[in-house]
Amino acid sequence: MLLTPALLTAVSWLNPPDDTLLLFAGFALMVIILIAAWCMCGPGPGAGMAALGFSFVLFTGPALDDYVMEQRGTTHEALVGDVSTYTRKHGNEGRTCSVVWSASGETHRAEVGDRKGCEESFREGDRTTIVTDPEGWLRPRLGSEVTGLSSGTAWTCGGLLAGMEAFILYGRLRRRRA
Repeated sequence: MLLTPALLTAVSWLNPPDDTLLLFAGFALMVIILIAAWCMCGPGPGAGMAALGFSFVLFTGPALDDYVMEQRGTTHEALVGDVSTYTRKHGNEGRTCSVVWSASGETHRAEVGDRKGCEESFREGDRTTIVTDPEGWLRPRLGSEVTGLSSGTAWTCGGLLAGMEAFILYGRLRRRRA
């Protein structure tokens, strides 16, 4: 029971928006963890813990990405090589920028989507800034500033964690009395 928050935090890293296999693996592990915790807490508190645990995973993954990018991300001057558009579901238009930069004497290229900073104003040949993860765990982001973990997100994750732990404690104490 004490490992539930740590396991859910680890699972939240397996939810990248562009890798379907990892997304399904993370979802399956999350369901297994939450069902096991639910069974140990009982039906009432277990349902509350599972709902908060699901929300915790949704908030913690992006929060960890922002924190890691702020701590160890490296900034490079880059050029937009190509900008392409595509149609998403429901007729919305998405954008992908092909960005080229030079680091350590090597030329690097990355595809960055509109969710990671490819804006409508970007044109081929524009100068921009790209932030990369030296370890290669996180996808590059466009923009001169990496905002890092906002205090609102940190408080939300902390509140969800506290609520989840309260349901776990209540469920375990209630089952012990019965």
